[in-house]
Parts: sequence; C-alpha cells; structure tokens
Amino acid sequence: MSTRLTPSEDFPQDLTTLGLSEVEVLNSKIHRELDYEYTHDGELSMETEVRHEELTEELDRRDQQPESAPVRPEVTEAARRSS
Repeated sequence: MSTRLTPSEDFPQDLTTLGLSEVEVLNSKIHRELDYEYTHDGELSMETEVRHEELTEELDRRDQQPESAPVRPEVTEAARRSS
C-alpha cells in the first residue's frame, strides 16, 4: 500500500459517497504526492492539483455541514421511497 496517490492511479468520481475517514486518507495521500512532486520534479502535476482542490472542497463542505456527510446515494434513495 502506497502512502501517495500518483496522477495515474484511480481517484473517486464522487467524494460525497465516501466516509469521512476515506476522504481523510485520500487527502493525506494527495498531500504526500504534492510534497513528492514538488521535491522531485520541481513542479506539480495538474491532476494532483485538481484532486487536492476537490478534496479541500469536500472537507470544507463537511466542516460546514457535519451532519450531512457522507451523502450516500443508496441511503438517500431509500429515504425517498419510504416517504
């Protein structure tokens, strides 16, 4: 298991479906990748920068609305059907 998430590795399409701990692990891996790219390449990959921004937005959303995270589609759909 790698402690970094390289630009060529898979990244979730929808972060809202993940649990908080999963988002935090991804965030940690992206920060490690940013450090690696800056130190070894002298510049950052656009893909890593975009992923970092997406994770920051998701974590900020959860900080503002902690009771709403995660948004799991299957739970939302089940709640709509039972209404």
